[in-house]
Amino acid sequence: MTNGSKTITDDMLHAFVDGHLSDADMAHVESWLNANPDRAEEIMDWAEQNRSIEALFPEVPVNSVEAPSANTNAAPLRYAAQFVAGLAVLAVGIFAGWTLRDSNDIAQLPTNDTEIIAALVQDALAAHVVYAVDPHRPVEIKASQEALLIRWLSNRVGAQMVAPNLESSGFDLVGGRLLSVSEGPAAQFMYENLAGTRITLMVLQGNTGRMAEFQFENDGEANSFYWQDETLRYALVGDIPRGELSEIASNVFNQLTAG
Repeated sequence: MTNGSKTITDDMLHAFVDGHLSDADMAHVESWLNANPDRAEEIMDWAEQNRSIEALFPEVPVNSVEAPSANTNAAPLRYAAQFVAGLAVLAVGIFAGWTLRDSNDIAQLPTNDTEIIAALVQDALAAHVVYAVDPHRPVEIKASQEALLIRWLSNRVGAQMVAPNLESSGFDLVGGRLLSVSEGPAAQFMYENLAGTRITLMVLQGNTGRMAEFQFENDGEANSFYWQDETLRYALVGDIPRGELSEIASNVFNQLTAG
């Protein structure tokens, strides 16, 4: 196992998980794991064992996913465990009994399509409710590691992902995570404005071969807009007024189609 001129050994991988490598070697191993997702899955299991140990000793600090500091060797488990945690597929529980309201805006689609859309929007709403309010780890990989985030999500979802820039709409990228939803793996990108309000964009494959108009949903807690292109489905969710969310959805759509 090599990464450029550096040989990646099992000892190095264990040291990576434990946070015992130098900054340079940590970066080498991270790059190698990005190119070897099968081994990354194995490393996730090792890190899960470490996280179980951490749960028994809460005095050991665990930071959000960030680049390792110069003091990495003195802080085992901080960087590596958080990095591999960002590779995990986290299943999102779908809340029983939810119903979708305001369905008058849904275009007349075949029954099967309508059911799929309802399920996907519900998945997006459920994931938003779970993670948008999380004060500690709302995302698995932060915006400061956007390139890593995009590579990993693209690989796992099976399509090239893009994190739209929503600064013109007043929202900055917080980061993202991988979700497991009813239709398969999905990417969730999270954004936040200066007031601390968060919106999320869920993206997953949907090989319909045709376009769909914007469709609005409200579940009583948050608004959402759903649309699709020839290969991907999108659901934008936020606890903000419909008009504002609609403008952001148009912003996202224009950026994605312009690319």
